[in-house]
Amino acid sequence: MAIPVEMPKMSDTMEEGVLAAWLKEEGDTISAGDVVAQVETDKATMDLEVYDDGVLLKRVIEEGDSIPIGGLIAILGKAGEDVSAILASYSGGSAPVAPAEAPAPAAVEESAPVVPQSAPVAPAPVVAPAPAPIVEGRIKASPLARKLAKDKGIDLALLQGSGPEGRIVKRDIEAALVSASAPAPQAAPQVQAPAPQVAAQAPSMAPAASGDNYESVRISQMRKTIAKRLAESKFTNPHFYLTIDVDMGNAVDFRSRLNEKAAAKELGKVSFNDLVTKACALSLRQHPWVNASWMEAEGEIRLHHDVHVAIAVAVDEGLITPVVKHADRKGLAQIGAETKDLATKGRNKELTPDDWSGSTFTTSNLGMFGIEEFTAIINPPNACILAIGAIRDTPVVDNGAVVPGKRMKVTLSCDHRVVDGATGSAFLGSVRGYLEDPVTMLL
Repeated sequence: MAIPVEMPKMSDTMEEGVLAAWLKEEGDTISAGDVVAQVETDKATMDLEVYDDGVLLKRVIEEGDSIPIGGLIAILGKAGEDVSAILASYSGGSAPVAPAEAPAPAAVEESAPVVPQSAPVAPAPVVAPAPAPIVEGRIKASPLARKLAKDKGIDLALLQGSGPEGRIVKRDIEAALVSASAPAPQAAPQVQAPAPQVAAQAPSMAPAASGDNYESVRISQMRKTIAKRLAESKFTNPHFYLTIDVDMGNAVDFRSRLNEKAAAKELGKVSFNDLVTKACALSLRQHPWVNASWMEAEGEIRLHHDVHVAIAVAVDEGLITPVVKHADRKGLAQIGAETKDLATKGRNKELTPDDWSGSTFTTSNLGMFGIEEFTAIINPPNACILAIGAIRDTPVVDNGAVVPGKRMKVTLSCDHRVVDGATGSAFLGSVRGYLEDPVTMLL
């Protein structure tokens, strides 16, 4: 009996996936546990395993096609087995369906000069194929189809897609190549038409407007999810913001001495972000209402007993938030090593669901880019996120004297449904206390 292979849910926020690459061909013998394809999710590119033995009878979708969770990807079974019943059961869903032939355009009634019977009749105009659908100024085509079209010099605007919703896919490019290689039909002999009294004006060859000079980039699954989640957070969670200025003089000296010791033991360096992560983790233990989540569906506010700090990491396609689990129980060196490892895995799209799930609080640091102060959007279902600015050299007043100082602004974005101003202020006070006297983080 033929077995459908469906798009699995590979992350807690995933709604659809993109077939990044096929690793098996139709007709290949497959064993349970084999990886048949790679799927781009909202978090990473992950392997698609099958859980049955059989022959790969049909690859239903093309590389670059997106498909919702539960959509049909492929069909396994015995060699030669009929798969029409499975395809029919998924029709209208995931399987690409060739679009119906476009109806002939309706005739337009308009007055025209009477042509004498003796005058030659011009041949009927050739109706061009319907162009590929354009969404928000961009032709719908799979990434693989775009690459093939670019390599072969094919204009996507002249093609009609056969993929879902008229998307141009690989087979459309291949069909265009076959059509282009076929010999052109011999043109009918032309009949000289009488010259018109007034020559038609030649079309203007003015250059395209400057606004047409752009590059289209496919919206990745990661980018889609970022946009959706942050929009929901911004417009659902009632944000308010608290900013505090931290004296980082002691932290600078503390980090310098700590890294000297680490170098002697051949350990990795501790960053300022690691210090902030540890300070936040210890403060979250003291302020459980910041280490919380608003759970609308459950009708509850969840106060987490564990402290799991998510750290925003920039990657090519957007932003990921891998999680340092139990950050309050870990030393600075361990936090630093785990953060570096998670960031590397994130940039290489190697994160696992366990790496990005379960956060109770989030930090976002733009200080390395010279940003002194900013606000961040809460990462749901967290109740708060801390935006960390750059450490800046600035004059400060110490005992009535103006002296050089090192200061850093941090801004706490709070969900007012969970955290009130006094609660958020007390939390920031604890964070500042740890950073201004960092030795206390070792106790």
